[in-house]
Amino acid sequence: NVSFTSLGSRDRKEISIRGISNQLDPFREGRQLTYAMYIDEFNVAVGTSNPEILDLERIEVLRGPQGTYFGRNSVGGAINITTKKPNDEWFGEVGAGVGNNGSYEGHGIFNIPMIENVLAGRVSGQIRRTDGWIQNIHPIGGGNDGEFNTARASLRFTPNERTTWDLTYSYTDGEEGMRVGVPTGFLTATWRAVYYQNRPGNVANPDGVGFYPDNRDRVNFNTPQRVGQEYQYASTRFQYDFDAMSLIAVGGWLDSELFNLGDVDGGSIDAFNEFRNIDRGSKSGEIRLQSRDRQTLEWSVGAIYGEDTGNLSALTYHGRQSPLNRPAGTEVTAALTDTETEYWAAFAQGTWNITDAWRLIVGGRYSQEDVSTFGITRSNGILTGTNDRTTSFSDFSPRLTISYQTPELGLVYATASKGFKAGGPQTSGTVQLRNEFDPEELWNYELGWKGELLDSRLRMDVAAFYMDWSDVQQFIRFQFIDSAGLLRAVTGIANAASARTMGAEVSVDAAVTSDLRVGAQVGYLEAKYGNYPNALIDGAVINVSGKRLINAPKWTISTYAEYTRELGSEYEGFLRAEWNRRSEQLSSTFALRYEVWPFIAPAFDVFNFRVGIGNDRWDVNAYVENAFDEEFFTNAYEQAFYSGVQVEPSTRHYGVDVRFRFGGSGS
Repeated sequence: NVSFTSLGSRDRKEISIRGISNQLDPFREGRQLTYAMYIDEFNVAVGTSNPEILDLERIEVLRGPQGTYFGRNSVGGAINITTKKPNDEWFGEVGAGVGNNGSYEGHGIFNIPMIENVLAGRVSGQIRRTDGWIQNIHPIGGGNDGEFNTARASLRFTPNERTTWDLTYSYTDGEEGMRVGVPTGFLTATWRAVYYQNRPGNVANPDGVGFYPDNRDRVNFNTPQRVGQEYQYASTRFQYDFDAMSLIAVGGWLDSELFNLGDVDGGSIDAFNEFRNIDRGSKSGEIRLQSRDRQTLEWSVGAIYGEDTGNLSALTYHGRQSPLNRPAGTEVTAALTDTETEYWAAFAQGTWNITDAWRLIVGGRYSQEDVSTFGITRSNGILTGTNDRTTSFSDFSPRLTISYQTPELGLVYATASKGFKAGGPQTSGTVQLRNEFDPEELWNYELGWKGELLDSRLRMDVAAFYMDWSDVQQFIRFQFIDSAGLLRAVTGIANAASARTMGAEVSVDAAVTSDLRVGAQVGYLEAKYGNYPNALIDGAVINVSGKRLINAPKWTISTYAEYTRELGSEYEGFLRAEWNRRSEQLSSTFALRYEVWPFIAPAFDVFNFRVGIGNDRWDVNAYVENAFDEEFFTNAYEQAFYSGVQVEPSTRHYGVDVRFRFGGSGS
């Protein structure tokens, strides 16, 4: 029950956990998400939802509302990424890989002891390059070629056995030659009215490349595009262990720049070009006190303070062949916005170990957020909207869990928890929307069991859940031409009345033999709007009560089998096969009005295969992803009017990588 949609670039992913996803525009200047994204306990969600990271230790998906133990509040869940830390062993790894579509990568990881048992450092870096799989047939050439670079440096200071202080700096940049997508020919009502005089039929121009699925790898853009992101952050984590408790402090700073430049009409004509730049920043500090070791009453208390900022410059210009008959280089529309969110929260959680088997967990979080926004919009240089407002929100979110655990039975638990996401003012005044939108609230109820059978050779995890989601924040965007002939853009956020998600999850992992391991994960999900009779979708008010939520497939299934075998006394080889299935899903809010392809993304099956050989010092691995070249997409985004809605097409990836290690174990 974890899925995603992609909006044309690797840094523009929207994740859904149990049907709870961000229903807002990923290109907003402020990035408030329904889920949190932590790297070593620092929340980076303001800057990215798909970070480039090397040298990982583990990734955890925490389902349901979080916030009574650490970090920021989150409505739908959290993704917690932990990187490997410096230690007292010399270690190094260098690696390289090549793949289809002109892809290659190189990386290095180095652990450096400095003062024994006191100070150590660790650095890692990676470069990736690809020619991409989509070609621009226009004479300017190009395509979705990409360059991605990332580097991280960390220090661990342990002056005594009670103190651990980690410092980290990370930098990432990535740029692609276009927003990844090919045309479908589908025209929304807005585009048909604004650009095609409401002519019926298939009037979108195939433009020499045709439409998906016949065309999966060609576009025809007359102006070069640049799409990408640069972000950096510095974080610190300090821990001091007293005899009975630990003091933990986490802080960080993040700066992010996201940009889209160039052709925005999606065709070979010189109609429109865009300049879109989003600067986001975040800084926060958190402090916690928590008990150590298992005892009758375990506890944790903490507080967090932070500030998020965002600046948006979104400008569209007429080209020489503008269908609105305006001079080339003049402004079509403009949106200029600054936003700031200042927040603080106090949280606490207590665990009462009633007996060796029974455990009761009670927690709560009080949050306060102040959101300030100044924004203006223009059409053909004429001011069409402005807003300068500050709104404040407060909330108390409780959590209750009771569990029973024995070696024979495993763990049985029941939990109820609440999540909260603040509202805010609109970025510009518009008569179609209220001047501010309300916060979201979500109640989560879950019953589950985790256990091991057959002498721990079989592990199982089963859960059933129900979520009641109120005042769902819904992004609104459409265009129209007013009585003065000006192109108006309505963008903002409205609140859906309610939504409900319920479902079940089963995860199984089994050691069939000492060499063969198999596993499967199955998620079933019913995720629908409740009472929402007045949804504003593409300029029309429609009743979407009872319709399925966006990015919430009914079935998500994955299985794997991995066979590992010693090859002589020195080497080990493995074979691995994976199958992933996702049922059809609504890939955009437009699907609520247009209940057809491509806004309803079809179901798909993907098979991946891997094989490798190596030892403690080196390994070679070969892989093929989407081995049978399944045709699928997870998104459908309205960006280019000339040849219709765009989708990001699937493709097959394959390659070989090799790694060499020296020094210690690298753990």
